Amino acid sequence: MAPFVNPAMARAGFVAVGISVRESGQAVFPAQLDDVQAAVRWLRRNPLGLPIDPGRIGIWGQSAGGHLAAMAGLSGSADAGVQAVVTIGGPSDLTRQGGEMRIDRPSPVTALVGGDTSRLRAASPVAHVRAGAPPYLIIHGTSDETVPYEQAELLHHALRAVGTDSRLLPIAGGHHNLLPDPDAPYDGQVWYDVADEVARFFKHQLGVESGTGDS
Repeated sequence: MAPFVNPAMARAGFVAVGISVRESGQAVFPAQLDDVQAAVRWLRRNPLGLPIDPGRIGIWGQSAGGHLAAMAGLSGSADAGVQAVVTIGGPSDLTRQGGEMRIDRPSPVTALVGGDTSRLRAASPVAHVRAGAPPYLIIHGTSDETVPYEQAELLHHALRAVGTDSRLLPIAGGHHNLLPDPDAPYDGQVWYDVADEVARFFKHQLGVESGTGDS
């Protein structure tokens, strides 16, 4: 949806890999997280011989992808773990209603768990926050009409409470597309600024310099 961050990663010297996951219409959670973890394991095996350091892998995602990135950072899986996480406009507590996050009727949230709302807690990043999690950069529009800004605050405060390095970057007046106009296409200077911020975060947290080729 937002073709800005991966090019910025490449310019910063990272190997940037885009992955596909099953949608809720194809499979219910945790299938999507399984897909993310399978991709991370594949990168660690590195069958293509890419210049990847398996001990320095960062993950980012926006909206539903941000939710999965946040979950991946909290999975606790040694072989599928990541060392830094960026989530942009992602939900963190699926049990809380607001914006387009509805659980009192069919919605993208309830579709994720196949309509079984008792599983929403297990699919929420805040339910998996633990000490020893990797550092997080949480970016969210303060006027997000789809995933309320409080979702970013919930995750940020939960991470900080267990001693995890978490930075919350609010985009003042930004909607789900990070822009003042919620109907505008995903474009504009704010996205390039966010992409550069993500690149700086990964370079700092993964301890790499431009051109080293980490993922």
